[in-house]
Amino acid sequence: MISAFKTIRLKLSNEGKVFQYARYAIGEILLIVLGILLALYLNNLNEQKNIRQDQVKVLNEIISNLDGSIQAFERTIQTERNYLNFNKKILEHFEKKLPYDPSMDMAFGTYFWTISTNPVTGAYEHLKEKGLDLVESDSLRQSISFLFESEFTILKEENEFWSSSFQQNISYPYHVKHFRKYFPDGQASENYEFAKPVNYSVLLKDPYFLNINTEIISNRGWNIRSLENLILKMEELKKLIQLELDRLRK
Repeated sequence: MISAFKTIRLKLSNEGKVFQYARYAIGEILLIVLGILLALYLNNLNEQKNIRQDQVKVLNEIISNLDGSIQAFERTIQTERNYLNFNKKILEHFEKKLPYDPSMDMAFGTYFWTISTNPVTGAYEHLKEKGLDLVESDSLRQSISFLFESEFTILKEENEFWSSSFQQNISYPYHVKHFRKYFPDGQASENYEFAKPVNYSVLLKDPYFLNINTEIISNRGWNIRSLENLILKMEELKKLIQLELDRLRK
């Protein structure tokens, strides 16, 4: 009987040790699992932080590019207006059939000039390399893409046609044939040129020259209006980007 009791106690004792070992093992497993989950959580937080930093950096770069483009467009608008004044001066002079006036020589030397402005797009190209989805807001991402991919492309294509096609094939060949360039101060100017008509009386009666000049007036007007509209759109986009930056920094 006593031997039987000893056997039972030993069995219970062994079972208790097994239970303790099992509880200890489960605790170790839970600690390992919790450690893994914590590491994953911290890693995810770090990744989210890095992504947010990338978002802030790229959006700030885009704002900086937009500012640079706006400044460039404003300079172009002012230059176009200066050239447009020459075209209007010629138009008025010829419509009134006024006699040759040496004060017109600056207008005759510069009326056909063109100016093109390329927007600053480095930040957008950087964003495309990283992936447009870096910008979380669908509407903001679409607005940025539309401006850089569509609006700027239209401007570039129109400027290329205006400078390479019209000037090279029409206005400049006509100018070289009917005007003679000269330099009042003995040197060329970066801002304006001077030219005298080869035969003013013939030029005055030539409707083709008047057509060229009025076409240039129309093109300059389009370019000025297009740049002004683009500036408004860029300013609006800057506001939208700033709202997103404020959200990301919270």
